[in-house]
Amino acid sequence: MFLDYDSVGIKRNPIDSLLKEDFNPMQLLFYSSRDDQNSKKLEAAVHQVIPENKIEIFKKQDDLKERLRRPIEPDSIAVLSASNRKELQQMQLLRGLLTEIYIVLVIPDRKASTIRLAHLLLPRFLSQKENDFTDLEIVLNKMYANSQHSHDGILFKEP
Repeated sequence: MFLDYDSVGIKRNPIDSLLKEDFNPMQLLFYSSRDDQNSKKLEAAVHQVIPENKIEIFKKQDDLKERLRRPIEPDSIAVLSASNRKELQQMQLLRGLLTEIYIVLVIPDRKASTIRLAHLLLPRFLSQKENDFTDLEIVLNKMYANSQHSHDGILFKEP
């Protein structure tokens, strides 16, 4: 049995509570090469759910590739927007770098061949670029909440 600080009358060190509250190393890598209305709606949806300090934005695949070559925090998410089929094909080159990250993929259309190509990246969620992204916000919210629970210090809690 593990005792809670409060149950035995021990005052918490303020640093302990700060670490517990702020220790969520999760990151969100956002990639969209376009600067059109749909991309702006997508980026706004991401900012609606994820804190600003957790988001890294990329406009070029080469920049994203460089970032993926560096260590990535646990429970991190990549929101990748493919503006067309050619860009989705180019994203396949990133597949080996995306193995340790949850992928949310925005695809250009719902053609069977596009969906088949998209699934090669093993996304957790697929959305279409001409969307209001409400469904994507809900999914990101759950993913972010789950990442917080995995880092909230309940590692030794009794069942």
